Amino acid sequence: MRQQFQIALYLLPALLLVTVFFAIPLVAIIALSATAWVGIGVPRFVGLGNFLTLFSDPAFLLAIRNTMVWVVVGAFIHTPLCVLVALVVARKPPGWKIFRTVLFLPNIISGTALALLWYFVFHVSLGILNGGLAAVGLKSLARNWLFDPDTALAATLTPWIVYVGFGMVLFLTQISTIPQEYYEAAKIDGASTFRQDWSITIPLIRRAIALQLIFVVGYALRSFEYPFIMTSGGPANSSITLSLYIYRQMITAHQYGLAMAAGLITILIGVVFVAGVFWALRRAER
Repeated sequence: MRQQFQIALYLLPALLLVTVFFAIPLVAIIALSATAWVGIGVPRFVGLGNFLTLFSDPAFLLAIRNTMVWVVVGAFIHTPLCVLVALVVARKPPGWKIFRTVLFLPNIISGTALALLWYFVFHVSLGILNGGLAAVGLKSLARNWLFDPDTALAATLTPWIVYVGFGMVLFLTQISTIPQEYYEAAKIDGASTFRQDWSITIPLIRRAIALQLIFVVGYALRSFEYPFIMTSGGPANSSITLSLYIYRQMITAHQYGLAMAAGLITILIGVVFVAGVFWALRRAER
């Protein structure tokens, strides 16, 4: 009994923080999502009206689709790149410490500053990308990357894909806990480096991969800086995300009830994805 009391006492500060900064706001979001409210005055109850409005709004449907693209790209491109870089760095090639530092550096820089940097990479006239294409005789491939509906979403995704530092460090930490005896035994059996990584390293870092996927889902659902600064969600909402849609409803349209409903849907999507990651992890461990 005394031990249980001590455990509860240690957990109490965390529980209070979660209650005050998550549970109570979540209840408020659920309540306000069923109202029409402009931020002042008394909210007017509209039931499921906000949700019907959202799913009849093409911009909201595009925001869901684009956010799902963020999730898919994060899970199937960004995360495998993080794993690949971590596997290479874990072998400690020449200059690996410098390589590791350079790759992690963008993670300590403001996302706003990085978005501005990439804005000038893709800029139609001042951009490095179009200038580089022209310099090598491929000027015909140059285009207005940020304001072309076919490329705007991909342009806002590019920075996230290439900044693999956080995931790399996460996987390196897990790889460092794997006993070297496994690799030595595999070498004796004639296993190649690829075979060692595929059969030993990757299975033993599956929990780190699951954690990275949860981070990926979380970041994708709150992706805001890159689409807001680089394209403002345009052109024609081709790069809008759920976070940017919620921002527009609150700041521009002053439709707080509608924004709360969109936020609640975003939370539910996140819960479904996280539950799917845990299900896949349990299945893999069995």
